[in-house]
Amino acid sequence: MPDYIFMLQSRLSPEQWQLLNRLQDLAQTIPVNLYLVGGAVRDLMTGSPIRDLDFAVEGNVQRFVRLLDEAEFRSFQWEERRRAAEIDFQNGVLCSIELARTEIFSKPGELPEVKPAPILEDLRRRDFSINAIGISLNPGSRGLLLDPTNGLADLESRTLRLLHNYSFLHDPVRVLRLVRFRTRLGLTAEPRTEELFELALEKRYTDLITAAAAECEMTQLTREDNPTAILKAWQGHGLLEVFHDKLQRRGPDYKGLGKFQKYRQAALSAGYVFDPHRPVLFYVMRRLKSREAYTLLRNIGLRGKGAESIVGLESEAKKVAKPLSGRRVTKPRQIYDLLQPVAIELLVFTLTWFSQKKKIQAKVYNYLFRYRPLRQQLPVRELELLGVAHGPKFDEILERFFYARLDGKLRNRAKQARFLNKLAGVAKPAKKTRKAAGKPRLRPPAAKSKPAKSKSP
Repeated sequence: MPDYIFMLQSRLSPEQWQLLNRLQDLAQTIPVNLYLVGGAVRDLMTGSPIRDLDFAVEGNVQRFVRLLDEAEFRSFQWEERRRAAEIDFQNGVLCSIELARTEIFSKPGELPEVKPAPILEDLRRRDFSINAIGISLNPGSRGLLLDPTNGLADLESRTLRLLHNYSFLHDPVRVLRLVRFRTRLGLTAEPRTEELFELALEKRYTDLITAAAAECEMTQLTREDNPTAILKAWQGHGLLEVFHDKLQRRGPDYKGLGKFQKYRQAALSAGYVFDPHRPVLFYVMRRLKSREAYTLLRNIGLRGKGAESIVGLESEAKKVAKPLSGRRVTKPRQIYDLLQPVAIELLVFTLTWFSQKKKIQAKVYNYLFRYRPLRQQLPVRELELLGVAHGPKFDEILERFFYARLDGKLRNRAKQARFLNKLAGVAKPAKKTRKAAGKPRLRPPAAKSKPAKSKSP
């Protein structure tokens, strides 16, 4: 029997694993029953990257969420109807904590009535069998796999299976989700699911998709490793009409989106964590006219400042790039000081938008992949060993060391050590004398002279 807890420990990031263990401990203080469910379990089984963590709670989920420290949140949203929290932590972990529930739909496309339910009922109410798998995080059953709809077998056979005949009618956004999962995971819809999918397209169930559901699906798209492939698949089925009819006709800016994804992947490989939501949406709607773009954003629930932050991304990038195009900002120190306050998301977008402006691109690229990483290589341990106590002087030495490296003055370890010793006030070691005290200097023995050859008589 597989050890699913060991699999989680091996596959989750350190930050995700730490959060999972903390939630386990908090669950016992109330107590509530806690389960890892949905996409995280599916991605664990398929070997895909685990983007976010989804938890289901049997019990008082609101009280459970209150135990978390709000100072750790980058953003927090609570939906009272579903008793669900969407949390973006400061360390980059995305997490949802929801009530284990059943959903009763009275009309197509309308929000369902929600009632608390045991975890197995919660899993059975979901859209596809591959998303109806859970792992218990409770002391008596920790690591137990819950698979009431045989979703694991469907994953192994690469099959996408709808759980309920009226699933597309009750929640039409599942039509988009089917295409997204099929494209990302390379799955094949089983015959009944394919028939229901074609029927949903024919009957135009997608006309009933709410703005909130469309926003949620578009947000999920922005987190995909290959949003271009999913957008093309949606367009192939006529599904971009859900967001705007002109988007279906003209299509997104696939070329620009592809460039952004290339630089985004480079940034992720370098350890940067950021939300690609704004840049991806920008390229999705870039070929639309201004009025059409704002209509699309309204169709996914974005208005006011939320909409302006997407439309105005180009202007923000131009403000970043303007001082970089001249001759005043050329030195690494100047480039670092100018770009350090700028969000990583905007820098990666600027890198993409000005890909033809080599001077601008080179400066942004060097900042992200050469200058900024030096901040992670500060000699904290070495300075501690030199006896410098943490405080203003300690921080000042690290700052001066960083800028000296940035200026190219400390190119090897010997120079770095001398620089640290000087700032820390460590005296230079005395030079070693050539002869030790009390010992006579040894001289090499004199060469023996060869005897002269005697002349023969």
